[in-house]
Amino acid sequence: MVWLIWVVAACMVGNALRLRRRLTGLRRLPTAHGQASQSYDWVLAEGVVVPPEVRRAAVAHARERGLGMLDLVPADLPVDQALDLAKHLDFRAYRRDPYGMGRGAGYALLADRDALQRSGLRAGTDLDPAELGAATTRLKFYAGTADLVVADIPAADRVRERRAFVRSLMLAAPDALALPQTLGAALAGYALVLAALVSAPAQGLALAVLYCALPCLVFAGTAITPRDLPRFAAFRLVHTPLSIWRTLRAPRTRWEHDLVARREEARGWYRAQIDEGVERFLGPRRADCPWCGSTRLTRHVLTRDILQGKPGRFRLERCLGCRHIFQNPRLTPEGLGFYYKDMYDGLGDRLAERTLSSNTPWYQARARMVGRVTEPRSWLDVGTGKAHFCRVARDVLPGTVFDGLDLGAGVAEAVARGWVGQGFQGEFLDLADDLAGHYDVISMHHYLEHTTDPHAELDAAAKVLQPGGHLLIELPDPESWFGSVLRSFWVPWLAPQHLHMIPIGNLKDALALRGLKVVAQERREARQGPDITTAAAAVVNWLGLDVDRPWTAHPPGVPAYVRVLAIQLVAAPLVGLGIVLDLLTVPFIRGRTNAYRVLARKQGG
Repeated sequence: MVWLIWVVAACMVGNALRLRRRLTGLRRLPTAHGQASQSYDWVLAEGVVVPPEVRRAAVAHARERGLGMLDLVPADLPVDQALDLAKHLDFRAYRRDPYGMGRGAGYALLADRDALQRSGLRAGTDLDPAELGAATTRLKFYAGTADLVVADIPAADRVRERRAFVRSLMLAAPDALALPQTLGAALAGYALVLAALVSAPAQGLALAVLYCALPCLVFAGTAITPRDLPRFAAFRLVHTPLSIWRTLRAPRTRWEHDLVARREEARGWYRAQIDEGVERFLGPRRADCPWCGSTRLTRHVLTRDILQGKPGRFRLERCLGCRHIFQNPRLTPEGLGFYYKDMYDGLGDRLAERTLSSNTPWYQARARMVGRVTEPRSWLDVGTGKAHFCRVARDVLPGTVFDGLDLGAGVAEAVARGWVGQGFQGEFLDLADDLAGHYDVISMHHYLEHTTDPHAELDAAAKVLQPGGHLLIELPDPESWFGSVLRSFWVPWLAPQHLHMIPIGNLKDALALRGLKVVAQERREARQGPDITTAAAAVVNWLGLDVDRPWTAHPPGVPAYVRVLAIQLVAAPLVGLGIVLDLLTVPFIRGRTNAYRVLARKQGG
């Protein structure tokens, strides 16, 4: 048992050093003189006052570095708040990454006026900390470059708002995980110290002293000097459980009330839909393959909605003639609406933004693949969503004008953010005639598998593309070995959204029939993350991590949150095993991974 105590101590010291390194990435706001610029506005949490000299210095700092927004962190930020911020934000990485999600301390935000107006936010001083946290996330998409600096503005005791602010920092769904992940870690460390005191008093006492002293190590040599650090360190064994209790028992903030109201409104809608039966969302089963017309079909896998956890079972069938895999029976338009709802917008907007903002290397690889073959002038990204790909690709190919097309309203948001030149909202098939001959590159990234008629979509692409232009397609690879092994928990099946899974040979043949010659393809290079780890995470998610899902029958109670904590105990070893297995299988991955890319040139130019 003694050796285990020393292992715990080493882990605690390692974590403290990790947090300290992050905090050393925070810089003090340099002093400056002069007049405040009219091109910036302030968004402040309620009760926060920024002195005039700090305002001038912040504006000068932002202008000098070309920042779209600057978040001010109080120099005397209380220990709990500073640790929460450091746990969720690597300040150096944040400063370097122009594509990352916006985060801040929730006190004072300096924003470019034009970006503020385009975001739909307003300058003001009446936000609660979580509302300011959510505003920081949104504004970053419009402001682009951002930074955090330590400034001489007064901090406040925010125990009553801590729960809501942590949820706004997490930037991920399910929101129910924010507190277990943040407070659960603190509670686990505290419990280990108590267990050590009981099992081995002498060594446990040493661990308790270390536990109390570690915050001093975390903040030593950093720009943050918490005013409550001596008291926190001296009474940490009392402070930790008391702080967790006060955080959990605090009344809901305005931001939380709004979130709960939106969830309950959605819960009523979902309840009415589910009560009518989700089976009605499936159309009639077809007897032939939609790709080649063969009637030799066999069941490939029976899947469920492993990402959102909405009810229903979905059958994927494989054609024995051409090996095309498709959903049979297929969802009706009403069914597609039901299962897409709150996935990429609405209640799922934050998770979608976070996921799409983290795919920068994949976006760069797509753009470079095209850049090696041609120098595009005009590029249409079909199925662009909010144009996260275009945002990155325009930096890889600065001479290219990117436009976006999507059925959803997110394309209008892409235009407002300045990520595309023009945005077209509607069906590609309906808009193809008007766009014919306008583009020398068209991209369809993980788009065709969502469409009801991939053949018609390829026809439209061939029509819109200029002679000599290029079509870039990226798809999940149904020939992946992992899909056969992981079965219904292989994430790229993405039931019930993916209606067609197209083998690369089938796609190349279809392109050739339309006068498109394949000039490059990538399989191993197109791999989108590990398969086994994501499958393990999907299993955990399917077990029920998100107790706040509005398509569950009732709002969560205490037993539901206890179940979430229990599932998280299972999650750690399961996902850890997935990581190990993914590392072990890397040497054996050859051509067939979980995705592929094909670049084809239209003949005649």
